[in-house]
Amino acid sequence: MRETNYVDETPINHRKDYGQFFTPVSVARLMTQWVMKDDPKTILDPAFGLGVFYDEVTKLKSGNQVLFTGYEIDNHILTYLNYNGSPNLQIENNDYLEAEVGSFDGIICNPPYMRFQRFLNRHDVLPKIEAKIGKKLVGYSNISSVFLVKSLSEINVNGNLAFIMPFEFFNTGYGKEIKKSLLFNHLLKQIIIFSNEKEIFSDATTTVCVLLCKNDGKDDDVKITVVKTNEEIDKISDITNFYQREIKPSDLPYNKKWTPLILALFSEQEPPKGFCKLSFYGTVTRGIATGANDYFALTKSKIKDWKLGDNNVCKCITKSSQIRQSIFSDDDFSSLYNADKPVHCLDVKDHKSQEIIEYINEGEKLGYHERYLTKTRNTWYKIENRKPAPILFGVFNRGRLKVIRNFTSSINFTCFHSFYPNEPGKPLINKLFVYLLSDIGQQIIKTNKRCYGNGLDKFEPGDLNDSLCPNQKQLEMIDYEAAESIIDIAKSDTKMAIRISNYLIERIMTAKQDTPLALSGGKHHCQLSLIAK
Repeated sequence: MRETNYVDETPINHRKDYGQFFTPVSVARLMTQWVMKDDPKTILDPAFGLGVFYDEVTKLKSGNQVLFTGYEIDNHILTYLNYNGSPNLQIENNDYLEAEVGSFDGIICNPPYMRFQRFLNRHDVLPKIEAKIGKKLVGYSNISSVFLVKSLSEINVNGNLAFIMPFEFFNTGYGKEIKKSLLFNHLLKQIIIFSNEKEIFSDATTTVCVLLCKNDGKDDDVKITVVKTNEEIDKISDITNFYQREIKPSDLPYNKKWTPLILALFSEQEPPKGFCKLSFYGTVTRGIATGANDYFALTKSKIKDWKLGDNNVCKCITKSSQIRQSIFSDDDFSSLYNADKPVHCLDVKDHKSQEIIEYINEGEKLGYHERYLTKTRNTWYKIENRKPAPILFGVFNRGRLKVIRNFTSSINFTCFHSFYPNEPGKPLINKLFVYLLSDIGQQIIKTNKRCYGNGLDKFEPGDLNDSLCPNQKQLEMIDYEAAESIIDIAKSDTKMAIRISNYLIERIMTAKQDTPLALSGGKHHCQLSLIAK
């Protein structure tokens, strides 16, 4: 009831500003069971919110007095609480990250979910936390990870900790030091994953997991629990005995992505033999960050109206929605250009042109030169120097990873990542695309994804660079004409191209590495022969 009233009466922007999403009672109960299992005398909740964890502790304490301390920075949410008659509860209306809280037998938390850059006092707070834990923290950490690091340093010997964390934390750079601490100090005991998080965490904006930790110094195997439904949660009487897999801490290297390692425990498919990283063939980089896409992205009519000239603009993919097929050709670009879509980017070469001077002045009049990225440049309107990339990857994806074979001279904004082949990769670019298009390639690459909830996946360039793909000998087994034929088919029939790609990739994973794989008879024959199989 408290949560319903709060959500109904509180603007969503306020909740976003404080990174608030609420813990389902069923999940709070599991977490509380873990924290209460060794009869703690003191418990801390660093992000008290509406008090769901305190409510569950109250139900479980069975007459034992537990001193419960909660920190909550949001004055507004505290007005929805009514704990005046609770002598064992102490709520501090302060920022937990700035507080000296001491140590506790139990810590339980659903931390705020936001980028640490949005935390205004971060430059003052971070050095203090780093000094306390004796480690350097990466400045772009999500604030939930900073909460966790601080809490891990405040748990008493033999104390228990339960934390909700974004699942992406397992794969990120900022997660390395935290994972290292969890492993080297033998803290991590169990990871709970929710396979249908939208049913359980309907309010969450990212895929979440629960970490269960104990400060006992024992090098125990880490239990992996997958929970599928709310009904399943209700049937769990002891979370420590509800798990499907165990993994040795030594099999969870802190400097590796954990998502593929964890998911592999539940996969019947063996990792492909002989595969190498995509970075062997080249480098995936992010697209061009302009800091003001609405100013830099130009349509045919805007170029004409401002008389910018061909030498001051370049072809550019500015939105993911501009490419809907897996092949992007010059004809596709022309169609977008003639439809007056923003498929050019400002790329000033003639700085003395009166028309260019006027357009720059217009940008400054509108304040574009004072934006976060533009004001850090020596020349605010100068974009990064990039070449067209032959393969593009969608940054955010639902379902299949968006992979584009780019045959145009278009560069791209950050809506796509760009793959630039090295010398070994250049002659294999079409064959690499066949692999990336195939269902097999998609399944393998997506083990490196970052889950953002509601079926939305994100890939950073490093995630793609570390993805596995066939080695040179395996790719060389695919006939050049076969790869070109699949690309030709993909221009009009992506599904058929995927099916033929699957056929070829399956064969190179099982065939002897001295047999070239060809598709004879042209496109029509390829389709018929594949359907017959």
